[in-house]
Amino acid sequence: MGLLEFKDFCCEIGERAEKEFNIENMLSNMFGIWENINFELPSYKDTTHIIKGCDKIQEILDEHIINT
Repeated sequence: MGLLEFKDFCCEIGERAEKEFNIENMLSNMFGIWENINFELPSYKDTTHIIKGCDKIQEILDEHIINT
């Protein structure tokens, strides 16, 4: 039937699909992490707000930048 002629083509398509699937899963996990992060904005000197606890947020952001 000549299916072996398409072996390399099928392997290439399979590898691309696997990579795309892994990227989609990684991005989905990243979105899930960011959905659960709450920014604390306590008042500061009656007019402005500051972001509290930004060290953890910065770590997550750095990790996601490296991953993408």
